Parts: sequence; structure tokens; C-alpha cells
Amino acid sequence: MATTSRRLLVVMGALLALVSLTGAASAVLLRERWLTTNDALDASTRIAPSQIPGGGEGLFAARDFEAGEAIAEMGGRLVFYRDSAPGGRGYLFTPPPCAKLDVWPYDAVNGEVNGGRAWKVNFAPSRINGVETNFQNTRGRFICERPYVVYETTRAVPKGEEFLVSYGPHYEYDFMERPEVRAHFCGRLGLDCSNHYTWEP
Repeated sequence: MATTSRRLLVVMGALLALVSLTGAASAVLLRERWLTTNDALDASTRIAPSQIPGGGEGLFAARDFEAGEAIAEMGGRLVFYRDSAPGGRGYLFTPPPCAKLDVWPYDAVNGEVNGGRAWKVNFAPSRINGVETNFQNTRGRFICERPYVVYETTRAVPKGEEFLVSYGPHYEYDFMERPEVRAHFCGRLGLDCSNHYTWEP
């Protein structure tokens, strides 16, 4: 009887230790994890009010850039996509498949806080009313190492020009319907968009 009790106590102790270790491991895995960015890139750019109405701050070239140069990286906090409410995912991106094990158990990055200067790059449409705009001068390129996304120039960008990019086909583009935004982009192209206005990312 005493032997059985001792065995039971040993088993219970082992189970409690396992639960304790599992909890500790979960705490480590689920702690807040941040992706830092290359601050050395910041010397080549500056943050200033965007030329786009309502665009907030934008990112501008502080020197002349050639095509294919890195301008900024994305950073932020690793999060679960499901925990972000629809309509509030404007600063969210999914790392590439090659980084899946590195970010596990998370599946997204929120750059709203500590996101680096890449999050200051504003959107511009690629076409308006079927006309090529040539406004976009930057693109995001996925890499397998942290922070997973690097923004680089797609053409020569002179000093003082604002960096503009496409946010892709699945972004929420409500701001593109604002009259002042439409007037800005159509005006830059010299288009009359009063009767017809379509655009493509």
C-alpha cells in the first residue's frame, strides 16, 4: 500500500513538472517578438508630410537613388492574423513561406508600432482610367531572413521625390474614393476624372 502511494506521488510530481515546463515553454513562445530593421538605411531617406492629401507622413529620398537600391525594411511585432479585426489590418503582412518555422507559432507581422520606415511609403495607383501613371517607384521584396520584407527602388529616384508603392490587390483602398485624393492623382496626370474614374493598384 505504501509502495503504491509512493508511486502515485512520483507520477503526480512528474505530471506537475511537465505541466510547469509546458507552461514555461508556452510563455516563451507566446511572448511579444519584435522584428528590428536596418537603421543604417534611414540616413538615405527622410520622413515628411506626404504630397497625397490625407496621406499623413510619407518617405522621401534624401539623396539620388538608382534602380534596385534598398530604401527601408519592414519590422514590427509578430502576431496572430486571426486576432486582428477586419478593417484594422492595414499595417499587417504575412511573412513568406520560407520564414514559417522562424515565426511559428505566429503567422503575421504588425508594423503599426516599431515598424521601421517602410511603413511610411504611401500608395499610388499604377493606372487611372486606363492610363499608366508611372507614380510607383518602389516595391516590396520578400526575403527569408528577418525582417522578411525589404523595400527597393524600381527606377531611378531623384533626391526629394516621395517613395510610392502598390499595396497589392487585397488591401482596403477606401481612401482612393475621397474627392481630394482623386483630384490629386488625376491632376498629376492631367486627366479629367469628373465623369469617369477607375484605377488599378
